[in-house]
Amino acid sequence: MERVIQHALLQLGDSSNLRSIRSVEGGDINQAAYVETEENAYFVKTNQNVPRHFFRVEAKGLKEIEASQSIAVPKVYYYDEPVRGSKGALVMEWIEGASTKDTKRRLGEQVALLHSSYGDKFGYEEDSFMGLLPQPNDWYEDWIDYYHDGRLVPQFNMAKERHYLPEDRKQRLLKLMERLPNWIDSSVQPSLLHGDLWGGNWMAGPEGKPYLIDPSVLYGDRCFELAFTELFGGFSKEFYEGYKEILPIPDHYSESKAVYQLFYLLAHLNLFGEMYGTHVDRILKRYVD
Repeated sequence: MERVIQHALLQLGDSSNLRSIRSVEGGDINQAAYVETEENAYFVKTNQNVPRHFFRVEAKGLKEIEASQSIAVPKVYYYDEPVRGSKGALVMEWIEGASTKDTKRRLGEQVALLHSSYGDKFGYEEDSFMGLLPQPNDWYEDWIDYYHDGRLVPQFNMAKERHYLPEDRKQRLLKLMERLPNWIDSSVQPSLLHGDLWGGNWMAGPEGKPYLIDPSVLYGDRCFELAFTELFGGFSKEFYEGYKEILPIPDHYSESKAVYQLFYLLAHLNLFGEMYGTHVDRILKRYVD
């Protein structure tokens, strides 16, 4: 790891002596380290078993969120595009701080501001990742078409290949996918979304300032993002109160929430196995049966 880090630091122009390299949390997929030189402190991710654009698309997502001027993200200093089998790195600003009494409300307000940044179409211009799962993308005129073709179909195909779709689950899922217009509003605007907004993908910086990390950016229905924030907890009532100060929750959210959570549960089924199967089945039975 030290050799890769030293190479990355030279590429970004920091040739000062290394003072410290210390492993830190955040390494479920990548190795993660706190790196201190005589000039600066960095958060560095390294990995050698990822597609070439793995770090580039994350860096691009962070810069796109930053450009929206809605919520803070770590500054990106450098990233590699490693060929298969070689180790690459993503070098970012080191963020350190602690939540204050208004951090979670500010987080909700600023996520709503992020969702107030609109694009012209739905989806994204290049393939991205959900963890290590590939996420195929393209631009779509219609949100339901993107959610069906770009989100549910790839997870369906992957689950089928991995033998996570017994016949009753497969048939229910096919029926739900055919009936998406029953529960999803096709007139929504394409909001800029973080794309993987669970409780572990935000942090507090100096003076409690909220930061988003580890995005999987797309343009889509903001309720898709809100649904994921409710799936595994990690967001307080202050977060939602802050959000609603900026944007009201759409009327269709109560119907579409579980249909949107289905994508993330299918992704977890494909990542972690049948322990998520009962959660998938519960949603399918509710909507299809």
